[in-house]
Amino acid sequence: MHPVPEYETIRFLASAPVAHIGVISDGEPYVTAVSFVVVGREVRFRTGPGRRLDALRVHPRVCVEACQVETESGDWMSAVAWGAAREVTAEDVITETVELLLAKYRRLIGDPLGFAGLQPLPAFPHVVAVELDTITGMRSGSPIRPPRF
Repeated sequence: MHPVPEYETIRFLASAPVAHIGVISDGEPYVTAVSFVVVGREVRFRTGPGRRLDALRVHPRVCVEACQVETESGDWMSAVAWGAAREVTAEDVITETVELLLAKYRRLIGDPLGFAGLQPLPAFPHVVAVELDTITGMRSGSPIRPPRF
């Protein structure tokens, strides 16, 4: 394994299609997948009511992870980051987050005009931001071979 510079790890994390958010819920780890965007050193995602949101409200310290495997070689890269989560209430940040999510996932969800504007959809009314204070990246494979990620 080889460490990856922080700037490259952030770029990798931003391009990952799915991340996993680890929280503490009822005294135990609870990990869920999320669609997300990276804005500076912040991971943002939408969520509905439930165990993850309840856990974030009680224990805002979280871990975010994303990884990718290169199928031909078996090489992999991962990003792991820690930070404090908070619910976003500022309408401009909520709108920006939804716009960024629509742009990132447009290929999968189609034209955003199919939705009723750029507001959070009822099923996911909460936006969460995680301010990352620690970001690490690791890569398998040879340090002299250029990465494929």
